[in-house]
Amino acid sequence: MQLKWVGAIIVGLVFVTSMVCIGGVILLGVTQSDGPSGDHVAVVKVHGSIMTRDQGGLFASDGASAERLVAELRDIREDGSAQAVLLDVDSPGGTALASEQIHAEVLRVQDAGIPVVAYFGSSATSGAYYVSAPAEVIVANAATVTGSIGVIAQVPNLEELYEKIGIEMQVIAVGEFKDMMQPSRPLTEEERQIIVDIQMETYDAFVDVIASGRDMTDDDVRELADGRVYSGLQALDNGLVDEIGDYNYAVSVAGELAGLGDDPPLRDYSPSAPGFWDIFFGVTGRDIQINLPGSFDLPIDPRDVHLEIRTEAQ
Repeated sequence: MQLKWVGAIIVGLVFVTSMVCIGGVILLGVTQSDGPSGDHVAVVKVHGSIMTRDQGGLFASDGASAERLVAELRDIREDGSAQAVLLDVDSPGGTALASEQIHAEVLRVQDAGIPVVAYFGSSATSGAYYVSAPAEVIVANAATVTGSIGVIAQVPNLEELYEKIGIEMQVIAVGEFKDMMQPSRPLTEEERQIIVDIQMETYDAFVDVIASGRDMTDDDVRELADGRVYSGLQALDNGLVDEIGDYNYAVSVAGELAGLGDDPPLRDYSPSAPGFWDIFFGVTGRDIQINLPGSFDLPIDPRDVHLEIRTEAQ
């Protein structure tokens, strides 16, 4: 009886390990873009929170990583067949560093002579607006939430909680301000000013990006940049977006700028990879290309992946 239980455990471990390996190989082999090879409008998706790099792992949630987006924009710039870029934006923003990295690559695309159109979905706030500001045309839905131009930092103060549950922190720090963000005590006024000074540098850079991208004065931007959000219609009135329309309208705008008409060929540079559970249960409808190093290409559909393990108790 015990031997059967041991056998079952081993089978389970082997099965799970095999599925993780198969999933990892499949995810690594996903083609980098979908669409026509000739002249086209390149679609880049800025969906989810903006971060410096992907979280990694089969169970990680999707996000707008600078690492991925910069690589996609670089591919577009070097490809030669993309006549315009459509940034499909649906994001609440994210880190200042990641937003700056994506923004810089958008400028390089434009410097290469490729026009950029930004389409705002349900949300394009904070860092998501930062990366979109240089676009030649920004199209938003009437109900889009945008704006939220500002900088925020949160430093928890858990001093009273620690006292209630009997935790006493002993901090050994070399340097006057080395422990200034310790949650076991409040910030001093001098420490608070250090953080404010850093925030103001980031805020001023944000204002400069918008003023440059939207052809506005710093004073005009600062009147809008108090952290509040705007609807798409309000953003049209105050100059933060250019036109109101849906995704198809934004495609037509990009097509006209590209010289390809109002129904241009699209190439998606941000195709969605199948998730772990899609692979595990075989419910994905996409064919995946597995690239075996130094060998050959093997087309495979995850629904055709089967694993059979047999064991017999002696």
